Amino acid sequence: MTTTLTVKNLTFAYTDNQPPVLENINFKLALNTFNLLVGPSGCGKSTFFKLLAGLYPEYGGKITAGDILLNDVSVNNIVPFERAKYLAMLFQNPSRQFAMRTVEEQITFALENIQLDRSKIKQRVAWVLSELHLENFTKRELLTLSGGEQQRVALATILALDSQIILLDEPFANVDPVARKQLLHDLKKLQLKHHKTIFITDHDFSNYTGLVDNLYKIENKQLTKGSTKILDKIIFSKQTQQNFGSLHNLTWNNLSLSIHDKILLQPNTLYLPKGQVGLLSGANGVGKSTFFGALTHQTTYEGDIFYQQKLSTKYKRKAWAQIIGLVFQNSTDQFVRLTIAEELNLSKKHSLHPEYWTDSRINDAYQLLNLTNLSKQHIVYQLSGGQQRKLQVLSMLIMAQPVLLLDEPLASLDSTSLNNVLQLIIEVTQALQLSTLIISHQLVEVRPQIDYELEITDKTLHLRRTTNET
Repeated sequence: MTTTLTVKNLTFAYTDNQPPVLENINFKLALNTFNLLVGPSGCGKSTFFKLLAGLYPEYGGKITAGDILLNDVSVNNIVPFERAKYLAMLFQNPSRQFAMRTVEEQITFALENIQLDRSKIKQRVAWVLSELHLENFTKRELLTLSGGEQQRVALATILALDSQIILLDEPFANVDPVARKQLLHDLKKLQLKHHKTIFITDHDFSNYTGLVDNLYKIENKQLTKGSTKILDKIIFSKQTQQNFGSLHNLTWNNLSLSIHDKILLQPNTLYLPKGQVGLLSGANGVGKSTFFGALTHQTTYEGDIFYQQKLSTKYKRKAWAQIIGLVFQNSTDQFVRLTIAEELNLSKKHSLHPEYWTDSRINDAYQLLNLTNLSKQHIVYQLSGGQQRKLQVLSMLIMAQPVLLLDEPLASLDSTSLNNVLQLIIEVTQALQLSTLIISHQLVEVRPQIDYELEITDKTLHLRRTTNET
């Protein structure tokens, strides 16, 4: 049976008293093609995909006009396990799709949910792990995987469903450049060899040249078709000088990391300079997030960590949390209040630099991050992934701990938003003399703007003196 997906005169709003997010959209997805959807953060890309997948309006919002038809039937009238046989979606946050303990159990569980014959499940699991080069992950526990590894497993779970149409919402946000190229190659092979229809949202145009059949963009609540020529205009910058500062508060001595007897980092001695922004780079799974976990005392480590020459273990847990701030990889894990205003007010209340974070400065930052179109009474969990990311970073910058670690704060941001967020991080770091370290796979955009780079390769933490093009 040929699968069709058609959007007719669609208008969607989150509430009756808010203007529509998408308005009068007409669209038909061409089968057996590779498609890319672009647009600024908050324009409605993720919302559009959730509508196509039948998640909205069942789990949020309201279709005020039009409909979405899967095989000429309203997508919302098709039960989920039947819908998944034709159309599947990968979310920005892969952990939201996990319900089991290990990789094998997760993929098996997904196949059981679509009622695949039990005699075929084991064969299907083996096939998809082979297709994505994940054979060694079969028995791995999902919670021990890095963000990029979780993304690859989530993709494997989607591919295992064998749906004709695959929607991927920012699937490479936490994936290193090498894995990104491999995943794009795998997806193109699925389109050409297995006749799948691929539809991706992405803010990073790297590596798409020659792959994309159709490019679409959302602007001003409308969906239009654009030219794929914009994918050929990526400008690669190169940083020519490093400036690793000598002033510091946070140091570590013979710090080493391991998980389940697997060594991630051999003994290392270094520090984070004050007033500078650094980049922590390395392939998925090398231990970047685990390194952050050690510095924040959330994961075990060997060696010693010091702040102002005092051993970190001599600080009480609350005191250490006031020294080191951590921006989580998943934005929603950071929020503790319901609305934007409540979240910002809580950060301001506990800020270590209230003299700097005046109402005027917070409003300027709010404007720089292009959040002024949002009422501060907006529910944080109803924001787009990019908007959540920007609010999360702003909230933590207002807290102003002397050491700030940011785990993928730029993922799922469009180019303008990425540069504005990075600009704000740099500005605050310099003004308050923070020690800031960022994990990011957006190397092309980030490297020219940071002060230094630490790279984990071969279980060793290297200070890079120069950087190269990715």
